[in-house]
Amino acid sequence: MATPKVKVGIVGCGVVASAYYLPYLMRHAELVAVCDLDPARTAACARLFGAREQYQDYGEMIRRADIEAVFVLTGPGTHARFTLMAVAAGKHVLLQKPMATNIADAQTIVEAVRKAGVKCLVEPSSNSPLDPQYRQLRGLVQRGVLGDIASFTSHPGGMSSYHGSLGGNPYGEGAFFSADSGGMVFDFPYAPSQIVSVLGGCKSVSARAKICLPERDIVAEREYTRFLENATDPDEANYWDVVLNLPRHQHIVAGAPDNAVSVMEMSEGAIGSCYIGRLFHPVPKGFSDGGFKVYGVDGNLIMGMGYFASIITAKRESLPMDGMGTDAEGWYRMPVLGDLSKARWPKPVPGSFNYYHESTQHLFDCIRENRDPVVNVEWGRHITEIMYGTLESARTGERYVMTTTPVGMV
Repeated sequence: MATPKVKVGIVGCGVVASAYYLPYLMRHAELVAVCDLDPARTAACARLFGAREQYQDYGEMIRRADIEAVFVLTGPGTHARFTLMAVAAGKHVLLQKPMATNIADAQTIVEAVRKAGVKCLVEPSSNSPLDPQYRQLRGLVQRGVLGDIASFTSHPGGMSSYHGSLGGNPYGEGAFFSADSGGMVFDFPYAPSQIVSVLGGCKSVSARAKICLPERDIVAEREYTRFLENATDPDEANYWDVVLNLPRHQHIVAGAPDNAVSVMEMSEGAIGSCYIGRLFHPVPKGFSDGGFKVYGVDGNLIMGMGYFASIITAKRESLPMDGMGTDAEGWYRMPVLGDLSKARWPKPVPGSFNYYHESTQHLFDCIRENRDPVVNVEWGRHITEIMYGTLESARTGERYVMTTTPVGMV
C-alpha cells in the first residue's frame, strides 16, 4: 500500500516557491492550498502546480484548508508570526530562512513548537548536518584530522565577470533590503551554518556592519507577477532566468546593512572571521580568496576550488579508509556531487544536495516517522542568534556573547 502524501499549504508565492519548492511538492505531496496577498500569483501557482485552493488571507487558509503542514515562504518580517499561527493550529512547518530576525522571536518559536509537539524544519539545510558530506567533515574535525584549530575564514567567492546579482539581489525590497528583512546578514545564514556544521557551536561574535549602497534601483515587483502569469511549464518557472536582464525601475532606500564583518569565537576554541555581503565588481579569473578555509596545527581544510573539500594533514591515519587516498601533493579530496558544468547560479547544481528537495523530503519523513528534523528549531535558533549577534555587536560596538547552542549536534 502506498504511503499517503502529506497535505501541504504554502504561504508566499514568490520566486523561491515557484522555482524550487512547488515543482517538488506537486509530485511528492498533496498540494492543497497556496496563499499570497496577490491573487494573480495564487491563481498562477494553482494553475501551474495543481493546488486545489487559493487564499489571500493566511488566517483563513489555516482555519479552512485541510492541511497537515505549512511551508512559510514569505518575507523575513512575517516568518515568526506566520509560523506561530501554524503551530498554534497544530500544523507542521517548513520555515524558509531566516527563522526570525531577532533572538526573542526565535525563542518564542522554539517554545511554541516544543509545546505543540509538531515538527518544524528551519532552512537552509544546505551547509548543515543534514548534508552527509558536512557530517563527514564534522566527524573528521572531531577525530583530530586538523589538530587544534588556529583560525578560519569565511568569505563569499567573487565572480570573474559582471553579473546582474553583483552587490545584491536585483529584486525584492521586502525580502532583502527593507529594515524588517534584516538585510544581507539575515539573507545569508549559509555562512554561519557552514561554520557551525564543521566547527561546532558559536560562543561569541564581535562585528562591524554598514550600508555600502544606501540607495539602489531594482526590478519592480510587478515584473515577477507578469512572469508567473505567463509561465506554462512548472519545471521552468524560475524567475532567475529572466530577472537579471530586466530593467530596474524601482528606486529603493536600504533599511538594513548590506555588508558585515565579524570575528567568531567558537565553543571548541577556534577563532575566525566571517564576511557577509556581496562584492560589487568582479575578481580575476582563478582568484581563490572566497570560500571557507580552516587552518589547524596538524592540517588544513579548504572548501571549493573544484572540490567539495580538500584536506591536508600530518595525521594521515585519521583520514577515511574509503579507497580515495591522497593525491601526489598529499591532499585528500572530497568530490563535488553533481555536474558542475551545468551549474547556473543561484540554481542548485544538478545531482548535488538540493536543499529545497532534501528539506521537503526530510520534513515529510519526520512527520511520518515521528522524529525531530536534523535542522530543528534549536539549530535554527542558534544560527539566528549568530546573525542577530552580528548586528547587535555592530550596533553596540561590544562583543556579543551567545546564549544558545545547536542542540542535538554531534
